[in-house]
Amino acid sequence: MNLRDILIDTDIGDDIDDAYALALALKSPELNLKAVTTVFGNVKVRTKLALKLLKTFGRADIPVAEGIGKPFLEKTFRSQAALETPNQAVVLAKDEPLQKPSEKHAVDLIVSTVMNARKDVTIVPIGALTNVAAAIIKEPKIVDKANLAAMGGYISKPLAEHNIRCDPEAAKMVFESGIKITMVGLDVTLRCALTEEDVKTLKNRGLATTNLLVNMTEAWRKGRTYWPILHDPLAVAVCFDPTLVKTEAKLVCVETRGEFTRGFTVASDSENSNVQACVDVDSERFIKVFMDRIMA
Repeated sequence: MNLRDILIDTDIGDDIDDAYALALALKSPELNLKAVTTVFGNVKVRTKLALKLLKTFGRADIPVAEGIGKPFLEKTFRSQAALETPNQAVVLAKDEPLQKPSEKHAVDLIVSTVMNARKDVTIVPIGALTNVAAAIIKEPKIVDKANLAAMGGYISKPLAEHNIRCDPEAAKMVFESGIKITMVGLDVTLRCALTEEDVKTLKNRGLATTNLLVNMTEAWRKGRTYWPILHDPLAVAVCFDPTLVKTEAKLVCVETRGEFTRGFTVASDSENSNVQACVDVDSERFIKVFMDRIMA
C-alpha cells in the first residue's frame, strides 16, 4: 500500500472533533501520521492532550510540538478563560507519565517534516492557520513540497468560520501563498453530525481508545445540547478517500479588514483559482467509515 504522509496541526481540547480527527488518522491504514503540532491558546495543554491520545492509541513514537498560541496581529476574539483551560484538559491525570514534546518548535517541525520527506506531505490544519503561515514565511519552498487538506472557511454563507476567524491574517497569507489547498469548510462538514446512538455505541465499545474519546466527549458536551459534528475528521478522510466529497475550483479571498466581516471566506469562479473547495459530501458513507474505523 502506498501510504500518504500527513502532518496534523491542531487546537485539540476545545471542540471534540480534533480528538476524533487524530483518532481517525491513527486508525486509517492508508495514512502515515508523521507529526502533530499544536496551535492557538494554551498550546502546552493542547500538546499534553495530543501526547495522551497518541499514547493511548499506542503511537507515542509520533513527535508532537508546541506551536504559536496567539494570532499574528490582533487580540483574539476568544475569551481568556477558554484559552487558558481547554475543556478536555480534565482527562489529564496529575503527574501522568507522557512522552516529552518535541524539542523543535511546531513551525520548525512542520518545515523539517516537509523538507526532509522523500515525497509530498499533506498538512492537515484543523485549527488556526498561524503555524502553517509562519512555516511558509520561514521556508517558502514548502509551498511546492506540501499540500493542505484544511478544515476551515464557509463559502455558501456570509459567516466567519472559527478556524479562519482565529487568525484571518495567517489564513489570508496561506490562501495567497500558492500552496495547493483542499478546503474542507462548513459547507460540507455541517452535514456530518453524529447521533446520540452513535455516541452510545462508542461508549459501549469499552476499549482504552474509545474510553478516552468518550471521556473527552463528555467533557466537551457539558452545557451543550447537540452531538458532535465531524468537521475535522472529514479533512482527514479526504486524505485517504477524496471520493467522499465533490470539489470545485474557486478563488477564495479571506477578509481581514471589515469590522463585521473579519474571517469571511469569499469565493468566486476564476481562472486564477487557489483552492479546491468542497461543495458536497456523501455524509452517510463518511460517518459509517468514521464509526467503523474508530470502533475497530
